[in-house]
Amino acid sequence: MKKIAIVGLLLGLSGTAPAQGLPTEKYLPLDVAIEAATAALAQCKVDGHAVSVEVMNHNARTLVVFHDPFTTIHSAYSAHAKAYTVLSYSRASGETTSAQITDRITKSPAAIARVQGIPGLILAPGAVLIKSEGQTVGAIGVGGSSGSTQDEKCAYAGIAKIQPKLDAK
Repeated sequence: MKKIAIVGLLLGLSGTAPAQGLPTEKYLPLDVAIEAATAALAQCKVDGHAVSVEVMNHNARTLVVFHDPFTTIHSAYSAHAKAYTVLSYSRASGETTSAQITDRITKSPAAIARVQGIPGLILAPGAVLIKSEGQTVGAIGVGGSSGSTQDEKCAYAGIAKIQPKLDAK
């Protein structure tokens, strides 16, 4: 009898709260991630750099990994770690590139020690957040060029290719 009364009470209370819809969240579709990676790889190729490109979603899950056939052995790790780092640190800091994060953290030995204690992070330019109407939907990381600033240039080229889709409502 008590169980019936409790269930009845819970059912009665559920009808008194105003109805709320499910939360909505922007996300990075796979086909758009592929476009970004393709454009980043193409930019680096035009500039004479063999690189790896990785695109992650906002939860740091890998969506796409592309490698130039002539890239170095460590470029894939570098691309992954750069994207992971910018996603890991941007939420608290508001920074949008791994270059900004690297610049800030390398000024503090204590901050460097904290980063070195977290597996998978790397302090190097070459990754940029992917945002849609101000909301982070992913990150693109590039590794393997002759300089990290070149990696970042390629990452921005990937984002530029998909920006119209990111801004579409």
